[in-house]
This record gives sequence, C-alpha cells and structure tokens, in this order.
Amino acid sequence: MKKAVTTVVLLLCAMMIFAAPVKVIVWYAQTGVYSQTLLELIDEFNKLNEGKIVVEGVYSGSYEDTMQKLVASMVAGNLPHIAQIEQSRIGQFLDGDAFQNLDEFINKDPEFKATLSDFFPRFISANTFFGKLYGFPLNTSTPLMYINRDVFRAAGLDPDNPPRTWMEVYQASKVIKTLGDDFYGYRLGDDDWILESYAWQFGGDIVSEDGMTVLLDSPGTVDAWKFFQKGLQEGVFVYSRTNGNAMDLSGKIGMVCRSTGSLAYLKENAKFDLGATFMPYQIKKATPIGGANIYMFKNKPQNEKQAAWEFMKFVTATPNTKKWALATGYMASRISAYESPEIQELFSKDPRAEVTYLQLQESAFRRPYIGPYREIFNIMLSSWQTIMTDMNADVEAVLKSATEKAQKVLNEY
Repeated sequence: MKKAVTTVVLLLCAMMIFAAPVKVIVWYAQTGVYSQTLLELIDEFNKLNEGKIVVEGVYSGSYEDTMQKLVASMVAGNLPHIAQIEQSRIGQFLDGDAFQNLDEFINKDPEFKATLSDFFPRFISANTFFGKLYGFPLNTSTPLMYINRDVFRAAGLDPDNPPRTWMEVYQASKVIKTLGDDFYGYRLGDDDWILESYAWQFGGDIVSEDGMTVLLDSPGTVDAWKFFQKGLQEGVFVYSRTNGNAMDLSGKIGMVCRSTGSLAYLKENAKFDLGATFMPYQIKKATPIGGANIYMFKNKPQNEKQAAWEFMKFVTATPNTKKWALATGYMASRISAYESPEIQELFSKDPRAEVTYLQLQESAFRRPYIGPYREIFNIMLSSWQTIMTDMNADVEAVLKSATEKAQKVLNEY
C-alpha cells in the first residue's frame, strides 16, 4: 500500500512539473521608454500564454556590459535564452557557435515562413551569417544628417536642398562659418558607426570582407580622415567628444549626423527649425544599420527553445514592431508595419520620420562583426582622436600605425 501511495505522489509531482509553464529569460540592454515598451510586450505575451510560457525580462546593462556578461556566461555555460545584442558585438558568439540557427524553427513553421519576406530584406541580410539566419531586428536605426534650417537661411543656403555629398557639406560649412566665429558648418564626434560610415563613404574600409585583414590605412579611409582634419584646420568643422548635445542644441551648428533615434529628442529640445536628410556620401552611398537585434542561444532544452521562438515571433510580429516603432522612434522591422495607416500617418505629419526607411532601402548595410572588433575599433578611435585634436598629425602615419596594431590584435585572436 505504501509503495502504491508513493507511486501516486511521484506521478502527481511529475504531472505538476510537466504542467508548469516553460520559463524563458530575456536579457535586454536599454532603459527608459525602450525597456518600458519591451516589458509591456513581455507582459502581453505572458498573458496570452498564461500557464504555458512565462518570459522574464532581465536588464543586463549597457551594450558593452551585456556583451561582457554574455561572454562570461558563455564560458560558464549559463546563458539566457534570448539576448538583445548590439550589431557590432556579436562576433565572439558566432565564433563560439553560441547562437541558435533560426532557420531550424522557420522551416518547421510554415505560417511564419510565409511572412519572412515581410521583413525589410536588409535587416534579414544583416542577421544572416554563413548562409544561416541567427537574429531578428529589434531596435534598429540608421544615422541621419540633421540640419539647422534657420542657420541655412541666415547663411543664404537653401534648407530644402541640403548637401548630398561631403564636398557639398564642406562648401556649405564655409558659407555658414561667415555667420560668426562661433558658428560651424558640421560637428564631428566619436560615434563608432558614424566613423565607420565616413570610411566607407570615401571608398575606404575597416576590415576585409573575409575578416582577415585590417584596412584602416586604405586610401579611402585616409582620404576621409584628411578631409575632416582639413575642415577642422580651417575652422569650418568642429570636433566634440563630450558635449555634443549641448552643441547641437546651441543653434550655432549647421549640420550633424546622429541616429534616427535622436529625432524625438531633437524635436523636443531644439529651439530652431530642424531638418533631417540622408547621410552624405563621397565615393559611394553607405549607411550603417545600427542598434541591436535579438538572438537565441542554442544550448538549451528543446522545449525552452521552442518557447523562446514563440516569443521572438511575437515581438517581431507586425502589430508589435509597429507599437515598438511608434513608442520608441526606432524602426519597424516589417514592411507591413511601415505601410500601416498609423505609421504612414506619422510620416504625413512629419516626413523627417520616413527618411531612415528610404535610406535603409537605398544604401544601408551591416557593420563589422568579427570577434575582436571592439578592440580593433578602440584602436581606430584612438587614431581618430589623435587626428581630430592634433592639426599637425600625419594622417597616413597615424592610420598605418593603427592598422599594424589592429592587425596584431586580429592575428592573435
């Protein structure tokens, strides 16, 4: 009798365990309205899947903090199910074969697979590596060039016909400088994706396509760095490392390149007529896709990965990527969301909000992602800062030295 009772208890315990909802841990790397919106989506998903799946959102710190914690967790074998990871910080996880190949789920999910073409193609290609899809866009964006239309008018320039090439930016900046010593045509900073785009737009590069060779001293990159140093030497450009927001809002800066996510902030705080247009180019049109994607990690039980897959589908579904875009200012990942009445109404009220989507389709592509890229970028950043603060710095020599240091890092990785 005692044995029978024990068996029944064990069976009941097993049934309770089996009936318990599957738990999915999601690490996220943003705060404010961004985390609030994501947590609202998580709460909605949990209500829809009550008793079956429960998703827990865990703040993992900044993009850099998140990457470092994930690397440590990968080594320790205790990764979350899903993480929000910035575009240029995924290399070590690809090299460590940590990500789940999403094609395995897509091919078993014909209903979802039929909607895959609804994602903007460049978002999908930016998450496809070695022929496999590993991530979905979450908070994606491209940088825009913002225009102080009042400054343009005061300088006799046409704000409705903004510069399209960097040479035109330089020429407009010379005219803006005539407004006074404290006026500058273009503000430079240290943002990683902006520095990358400068190199590409002048026909240069940072690393080779196969990820084996550092190309910081390529002719186009040298030309770009020389161009911006020349603008600083002549006083028509200005370089700022720490007080960019204050300078941009001062009313004395004609142009600056910032994320499309800056549009809401600038609209709210600028006391001047704000314009937004495509990033300039010189040799070629090249705009980086910034922000972060969501990735699933592979070394989890299959039922947990299936639950994680359900959440990834949910958060990237048309109604939810539309909600995300309207609430945060980041881009909707699906064409159907972009074409929705709500987002089209936003564009009709403020055409500046559509520029990033037009630019995405025209010239956007993914950023470098090789394993040691952040260390390589820090070397590039140091060389940039040297050139932007020392008007006598030899651009070719500085970039040659940076290339040698970065190649050593790459070779030792």
